[in-house]
Amino acid sequence: MTIAMPDSLGLAGEDVRGVLALARASTPGVRFEVRPEQIELHTTRPHSRETRIAGGMALLNVRLALQGHGIRPLVTLLPGPSANDAAAAVRLGGYQEPSPDVLALLHALRTNRRTWTTFPELASWRGLLSRAAEVERAWLHVKSGNELVLCTFNQGAAAEIRAGQAMQRVVLTAGTVGIAVNPALDPVSLSALRADLRPCLGNTLVPQMVLRLGAG
Repeated sequence: MTIAMPDSLGLAGEDVRGVLALARASTPGVRFEVRPEQIELHTTRPHSRETRIAGGMALLNVRLALQGHGIRPLVTLLPGPSANDAAAAVRLGGYQEPSPDVLALLHALRTNRRTWTTFPELASWRGLLSRAAEVERAWLHVKSGNELVLCTFNQGAAAEIRAGQAMQRVVLTAGTVGIAVNPALDPVSLSALRADLRPCLGNTLVPQMVLRLGAG
């Protein structure tokens, strides 16, 4: 039996169900609690850096899906007891027609678009991907020809959620032009990475993860 989904943020329950289904795409380990005035995103226990990054990815998906319905999401990270200690709470921030950029990102999310077959020149797309990170208050550093390092301006739980949002926006933005960007599969020692990049990044940027351009 299908459990009825409550209305939320001015959307009917079935539309909310569709938003959350899209939000969960490729982001296991998160759950949502739906209330009339807000949608809460919770990470699974035990809470960890990995679950917070996955939560950030799902949060970006929620924001895009709501924008696709003409809703401007108002997000609070780590809202505390008022939202049952959720990783984030999303409330109605007004109404706005989705922009072409939002629609392109939604298309990349729905289709998991990976179409290119020749390796792209990084310089051609560097500005596009860097701007995507900057929208989420993050920074993209080019480490090598096909390696990018996603950085935040601080560290801690909120920064890790923000890093997840930035990574997802970079991945989807790359998908809109047929480029595949994925997290590095081999384990990365963040402490070693931060020490290695400190001479060029200083103390104002915190490396969070390595992303690689690769065949989709």
